[in-house]
Amino acid sequence: MDPQQRILLQLTWEAIEDAGISPGTIAGDHVGVYVGASALDYANESLFDPNVATGHFMTGNTLSIISNRLSYIFDLKGPSFTVDTACSSSLVALHEAYRALNSGRIDCAIVAGVNVLASPFPFVGFAQATMLSPDGQCKAFDAGGNGYVRSEGGVALVIKRKDAPRWKGQRSHADIVAVDVNSDGRTVGMSLPSDVVQANLLDRVYKAHGIDPNQLAFVEAHGTGT
Repeated sequence: MDPQQRILLQLTWEAIEDAGISPGTIAGDHVGVYVGASALDYANESLFDPNVATGHFMTGNTLSIISNRLSYIFDLKGPSFTVDTACSSSLVALHEAYRALNSGRIDCAIVAGVNVLASPFPFVGFAQATMLSPDGQCKAFDAGGNGYVRSEGGVALVIKRKDAPRWKGQRSHADIVAVDVNSDGRTVGMSLPSDVVQANLLDRVYKAHGIDPNQLAFVEAHGTGT
């Protein structure tokens, strides 16, 4: 099994506990699972060995099962799928969960993201594409930016609509005010962003929800340094 699946099983259990929910309480409920993931390093390392091609390998090494194993183990009956939009995968998964909650399709969702660097192959490819920082430092928004630094990790969140029934002992850490996504379309390169289009997205979100940018405490940006 891809270690990304095992990591998310653990993180989801911890997220459910942190929300003050007993896992058995939501079993059988219409809870959605939305996972952002794009790497299949573990599977790719085994493709040249036919001996590993078992039934367990097939379900243990696909992007679709990363989300569906969570629904299977925790017996969640809502929408369950994996989103692959490269670096933004987990944020787009959050967007899809947010829209499903607002539309009334579901009352609760598990939103997660995971990335494990288990193969040298992508490192070689990205290095050949001159995307990786040769000095191992990501200098986002800096004129000296010379590439990005690959990293790994995982996260799982439990999110609910405010008007959804509360569970006994339920805890809440934050409110999501707004979520939106877009695409930069044609830029100077397929892997390169457009600052104008990204600014337009933020402007649209702020205006639609009456958010004053001057009141933001901090901004966490996707700054690759490229």
